[in-house]
Parts: sequence; C-alpha cells; structure tokens
Amino acid sequence: MAGAVAWVLIVQFFVLHLLVQAAWRTPYSWARNDISDLGTTVCGQAPGYRTYVCSPWHSAMNASFVVLGACVAAGGVLLGIALSRGTAGRLLPRLAGALLALAGVGTVLVGANPGNLELTAHLVGAAAATLCGNAGLLLLGLALRRNGRAVGTVGVGAALVGFAGVLIALAQQLGLFGGLQGWGGAVERVAIFPMLIAMIVIGVSYLTRRPGMRPTR
Repeated sequence: MAGAVAWVLIVQFFVLHLLVQAAWRTPYSWARNDISDLGTTVCGQAPGYRTYVCSPWHSAMNASFVVLGACVAAGGVLLGIALSRGTAGRLLPRLAGALLALAGVGTVLVGANPGNLELTAHLVGAAAATLCGNAGLLLLGLALRRNGRAVGTVGVGAALVGFAGVLIALAQQLGLFGGLQGWGGAVERVAIFPMLIAMIVIGVSYLTRRPGMRPTR
C-alpha cells in the first residue's frame, strides 16, 4: 500500500535529524534548540536567541524536511481514501486526508524556506505542519478505530499529546510557564515527534497485515 509505505519512510527524518545534529561542532540540545536550527544556513547567534547555531549539513536537513512533507501528504491522502471505503464513512477520513495534505505542504515550506532566509514562510509552514498534522492524525485515528483498527488509538493519543505541546508553546509565548523558558526545543518536540512516530506505527501496521486483509490502495 503506497500510503503506508510513504508513512514508514517518515523514519528518514529521524535518521537525518541524528546525523545532522552529530555534525555540529557546538553542542546541539533537544531541550533548547529548535528542530529548524538544523536547517539554518548560516552560523551565528540569532537575535533574541540564547544558543549559537551552526549546522554544517543544513542542506541535508532541509531536503529531509521536503521529503518528510511529501511522505506526510501522500500517506495521509492515500490512507484517507482507503479508509473512506470502510465503515468510517467518507467525511471523516477524507477530511483527515485534506488536513494531512496541508500539513505536508507546510513541512515542504519549512524545508524550502529556512528560518534565517524566509522567516514568515517558514513560520507559516511550521504552524500548518503542526496544527493540521495533529488535527488530521486525530481524525484519521478516529476513522481507523471506526474501521476496527486498534492502531487508531495510537494516532488519537499521539495527536492529543501533540496538541498539549502546542498549548504549552502558546503559553510560553504569552509569558506563562516561566519555568519552561529555554526549553523551547523540548516543547516543540512534544508537539511534533509523537505525531510523526504515530504515522510510522500506522504505516507499519498496514504493511504487516495479512495480505488478504490489506486495502486495495
């Protein structure tokens, strides 16, 4: 199933994340550094930023963002179409697919527009990737559950954790949760990583089903 394969390929993002951060000569912190720091194209102390950013393999990371976006979108749309033929009805899975397509486009924008070059486009893309991605995953998880797929619970749970991360990030911007200041990277990962891991798990679940049980697409 092409959609499931696309979501399994999301694992490339985590592999590139580890490889690119390993190339840093200065410490890279999952707690303090944003994910996008890995794609920053210049070295220096960004205005209002507490850590020095220098990512020698930024091109590889930005390419990984683009591939990630394509995988999220393709997997979401194809899985949504497949689920719309089941007992979940058409609206829920197709709406999920549309939201995940927007999330994929947003992720491509992130990779195509590094934050130090095109900040507005980068931020719009990141917002779409996070909000639409978690919303789409939530709906897809519900559709999976309606189709009798227990793995849908993974999607629902991951999306709820992701939204919790989004709310904490918003609270940080409003000056709340002062004790979490300087932990922006960790909060961002709470909003994004569970979503991506759940997509991989759902993809693997589809690919490991008995052949006779697999959807036609």
